[in-house]
Amino acid sequence: MIAETGFDGKIQKMDKVRIDQLLWDVIETLRKIDSRNNIYLDISMLPENPKKLKVYGNEQLLHLAVANIISNGCKYSNFQQVKVSLGATDTDVYIIIKDFGIGIPEVEMNKIYDPFFRASNTKNYEGYGIGLPLARNIVRMHRGELIVSSNENQGTTVQMRFPNFYSARPES
Repeated sequence: MIAETGFDGKIQKMDKVRIDQLLWDVIETLRKIDSRNNIYLDISMLPENPKKLKVYGNEQLLHLAVANIISNGCKYSNFQQVKVSLGATDTDVYIIIKDFGIGIPEVEMNKIYDPFFRASNTKNYEGYGIGLPLARNIVRMHRGELIVSSNENQGTTVQMRFPNFYSARPES
């Protein structure tokens, strides 16, 4: 998928991306990949103006980053429901992904962005430890922010913030 984006260290195709549509696509894809993926999309925080949901970005890379975070939530919560919330302010679009899974041990939180790091409580789960660092890099490339909070045996919350299209475009 990264190869398909034409990724060579610089983002190739940047355009307007509707984050609500992207989320529907991600959820549909993840349900097709594994029918056990139990994802609830909370749209109660949606703005009245859909323009506030547009970001300036590369749709495939954003899809990859968001899909990774949501699928981690499904996997590490043993397919309990993962809640995905979408909201926006005048300047930013927010995606909040919350699971009630195994969580991340507090003493290991400082390593979660190290490539190939896997928390000590993930031995029974497949993975390579590259998804979260990759997702954070993609978010940063879009001038966004990714924040992870977690409590072992209680779950993990990942917040993604992106500047909206109207506040993020490079000056021409």
